Amino acid sequence: MDSRREINRIRDQYRAGQWVQFVEAIEIDGLRGWAGQTISFNFPIVAIAGENGSGKSTILKSIACAYENRDQSKTFYPSTFFFNTHWDKIEGVTLNYRIKRGDETRSFKISKPTARWSYPEHRYQRDVFILDISRTAPLDATAGYARIAKLAAGETADTVISEEYRTWLSYILGRPYENARFAKPDVDVKRDVGLLRREFGEISQFHQGAGEDATLDLIRSLQNIPSYSLLLIDEVEASLHPKAQRRLIRFLIWFCRQKKVQIILSTHSPYVLQELPRESRILLHPGAQTINVVYGVSPEFAMSRLDDDDHPDLHIFLEDREAEVLLREILLVKDPELIRSLDFLIVGPANVVQLMGKLASEKKLPYKGLGVVDSDTDETVGVIKLPGDGAPERVVFQDLKNANWHELPERFGIGAGTLFSILEDAMLEPDHHDWTTKIGDRIRVSKQTVWETLAKEWALKCLSEDEVNRVCSAIADTLIEE
Repeated sequence: MDSRREINRIRDQYRAGQWVQFVEAIEIDGLRGWAGQTISFNFPIVAIAGENGSGKSTILKSIACAYENRDQSKTFYPSTFFFNTHWDKIEGVTLNYRIKRGDETRSFKISKPTARWSYPEHRYQRDVFILDISRTAPLDATAGYARIAKLAAGETADTVISEEYRTWLSYILGRPYENARFAKPDVDVKRDVGLLRREFGEISQFHQGAGEDATLDLIRSLQNIPSYSLLLIDEVEASLHPKAQRRLIRFLIWFCRQKKVQIILSTHSPYVLQELPRESRILLHPGAQTINVVYGVSPEFAMSRLDDDDHPDLHIFLEDREAEVLLREILLVKDPELIRSLDFLIVGPANVVQLMGKLASEKKLPYKGLGVVDSDTDETVGVIKLPGDGAPERVVFQDLKNANWHELPERFGIGAGTLFSILEDAMLEPDHHDWTTKIGDRIRVSKQTVWETLAKEWALKCLSEDEVNRVCSAIADTLIEE
């Protein structure tokens, strides 16, 4: 499946208003560490990443309460999820929603000032489905099924998964299934058992692998979801290996477009985030005293926040690996030891770098940080620019060309005439991101090696002392700030 094509089709359809029901935003105040932050949804399928306890499940459960289900008995209420216990007192809570329906956008709130939840007089109707981690529990560990396993002697009826959805099931799990169905056992027709047929016969959910069991249940649920519904899945990757996680997200992208369903997921998986476009990624980043909501993060940055054993003195936020290499070479010219105090984080595009730099400057992160954007972006609070006046590749290539490429023939071990022709031919490509790849293909080295060599030569021979001092001083000053 070409998920990029599906994503582009969703993007075009979303902009054309084809998602006629849509949760645009929710603001949560007074609930489990939330203090009035707004979470906005800018794409029909969105994944929320964050540490355990960062608030992902709170968001999903709060959103589930935004609508009245068409079947009133299936409507979700905050009291279902957020209730008082001997240890927890739920009060002073406000949930503010912004909901789009057709051309109309409406804002309303659900609140609990003291003892009772307060609801608006009218809420929009919509089919809402929330699938949490309990869906991955093995069948034989589910209440009532042990008796079925021991006593069932036959079936009273069955429901077959359609060929289309069975094909997706086979794709996700990487093995061909000849049939997929749910049978009602004769000892309890209210509980059904999933069965998968492979080349050697049929296997019930009592003996399927955890991933098979969970994915079969998920496919059955999604097959029956009406168009324009709201689907919420907590820890979507549970029980699945990386390849299956990627394929599941590709299926959900297809499903999202087919049924115009709005999907909001929570995840701890980089493989999930990598399959989704930038506008689909939200990171809940813990701050000094609150939760920061960061949009459009790179999968690498999101996961580094979940698995961070290092404790550097300063985090440097950057747009991409090219910027990191260039900054390292600049620092090596002036103060190689300075690098030991830094952690370089690729966080995403310039707006994400600017946000992280701003949060760090306002002491809203639990660590020191400084943003470094490419030189074609303006400096903002907590953010400095790389040297030059354009994208790093354009700056480095043009400066080296103006200097007749300095000692690059010696560095690459290629004759000057041949190398200069290859370098200048690459610069004719309209997309500067392709330059190093084209050169690498011609001289048979990786694009990373090409860029590292060019960046080193540029930093040593083309970079002015004033620019070196500007960058190094900004980093050193941030390091010693109280």
